[in-house]
Amino acid sequence: MKTGKIISTASILLFAAVCSCSVANEAEYLNLQVSAPNTDCIDIPLHATIELPESLANLNAEEISVIVGCIGMRESESGVFRPGQIVIISPKKAELWWVVPLLKKADGMTLWTAVLTHKEKSDATSFSRFSWRDQESEYLDLLFNEHKVTRYMYNHDTSSEQLTFETYKPFHHVFESSGNLLTNGPDGIHPYIQDEILYPHHRGILIGWNKLTFDNQQYDLWHMTEVHQVHQEFDGLVAGPVLAKSQALIHWNDKNGEPIIAEQRQTTVFSQSDPTILLLDFHTELKAVKGEVFLDGDPEHGGFQYRAHNDVATGGEQVKATYLFHEDSIDPRENYDLPWVAMSYGLNDQRYNVQHINHPDNPKPTIYSAYRDYGRFGAFFKTTIASGETLTLRYRILVGHGEMPKRQEFANRYSALVNEPTVKVIR
Repeated sequence: MKTGKIISTASILLFAAVCSCSVANEAEYLNLQVSAPNTDCIDIPLHATIELPESLANLNAEEISVIVGCIGMRESESGVFRPGQIVIISPKKAELWWVVPLLKKADGMTLWTAVLTHKEKSDATSFSRFSWRDQESEYLDLLFNEHKVTRYMYNHDTSSEQLTFETYKPFHHVFESSGNLLTNGPDGIHPYIQDEILYPHHRGILIGWNKLTFDNQQYDLWHMTEVHQVHQEFDGLVAGPVLAKSQALIHWNDKNGEPIIAEQRQTTVFSQSDPTILLLDFHTELKAVKGEVFLDGDPEHGGFQYRAHNDVATGGEQVKATYLFHEDSIDPRENYDLPWVAMSYGLNDQRYNVQHINHPDNPKPTIYSAYRDYGRFGAFFKTTIASGETLTLRYRILVGHGEMPKRQEFANRYSALVNEPTVKVIR
């Protein structure tokens, strides 16, 4: 994913801001103090909750332009000026987001300046941006600079056996900027003639459990035997130069089509530099809406998982998936609560790598099914959700182009999520 460049007028504006020069009266400046990271971090998303200045309050986020820069940081390390993005919380409160290309532990605390302007009064920025494109009742594409990044498959059509099989659960596909599809889907294969696609119920980025117990009955919400996960609606879509966020309501239904679980699934994708293809935060809330629910099953058929394109399964030994763990001699069948697992696989005569990060706040024990050479792996646990209660889960998926990175790079990415540097607004 390549980030866009800022035009010269923006550089002049931010330079004036960090030098405390007076430029445009409508510009608002915020000074930001970023704590030292625990490890060196590359392309790390940061944010601060801010009070919107009076001149920008009550505006839509799309009407506010943001540039962020670090005082004293070398251009080779930071790119000097970065796009920022406002995500509105209330008419006067917002989150200010930006992505830092490089943040070093040795540098300690760093100082940044954000310049906020009303877009109608300034043409200071020109960045590549995320955007959404909805094929209504079928799928929702996320684009960056007009290239596909993800596709949320949310159609639900029970008009035939074939369409029921293809649409019984929502999931997320991943694309390379060239348009190559990196993940697996049903792809028109008949549910009972599956020789061409191995395990077509494993689809892209997905979540479910094959043994869900509710009201003394067991339901398979993995293979979707007689029951389905059904998308209901979107609750706001956000897109800008830094991130894109979607929230979807999904019902996990019983045999009568009534929800057992109401899922609020939020995905956030951040802009990244090459060779990273995708940084996706998966934040979901599973609410037991009708009574106590027990999530059960096994590591092969439950939890939050990623499935590589089917060509990994059929392309021969040279493309088969291999795995890397945070330490040597890890056996995921016996070593539980792993912080992360990385997978490498071949596709389209190239290599790709995926890091699956399990946030430490998620239920324990967690078992990773990270051993299948066709490229399906993920984090599984068992737990009970009391009636009316909500289970919150957090994961991060990073997809990159190229050979498997070194273990330390994956460790740094994990630390960037669970020990995220804090940002403080200073006056």
